Amino acid sequence: MYCEICGRPIEGEPIAIELDGAVLYVCRSCAAKYGGKTLSKTPQPQQQKKPAKPIPQPQRSRLPELELVDDFGDVIRRARENLGLSRETLAAMLGIKETVLRRIEAGQLQPDLALARKIEKALGIRILVESREETASSSSAKLEKGLTLGEVAEIRDEGEE
Repeated sequence: MYCEICGRPIEGEPIAIELDGAVLYVCRSCAAKYGGKTLSKTPQPQQQKKPAKPIPQPQRSRLPELELVDDFGDVIRRARENLGLSRETLAAMLGIKETVLRRIEAGQLQPDLALARKIEKALGIRILVESREETASSSSAKLEKGLTLGEVAEIRDEGEE
């Protein structure tokens, strides 16, 4: 079990304290620091009514996040030219205006997922790749655990300065 104030694992039994009307299960350090009214030392299981039938949760397969390659406009233009297609012809094949295709090739407009897939199929190229999650994985590890009350209080304190 983790302390509801600082988020550290609680060694031994958690201490239940009442702080501003809320019952929190905390470590010894936070119990001493924040005081409050000390209740029992072990968490009492809450009695919850169980639904008559369990509600089935839909199975969601984690699809990879896709993003466009950095030079998608150049890749599209080169592939179109290699196939000997004009912008007007390719635009007609894709069901878009020629000006939209020109802006995509110039990198001024990013196609949505459906249009990007149409372009890939029409030209036989790959412009969609799995997104790089190097930066997201390090920050998402903390979000999976969730914020603790102490972190929220620190955020509030930083905002008041």
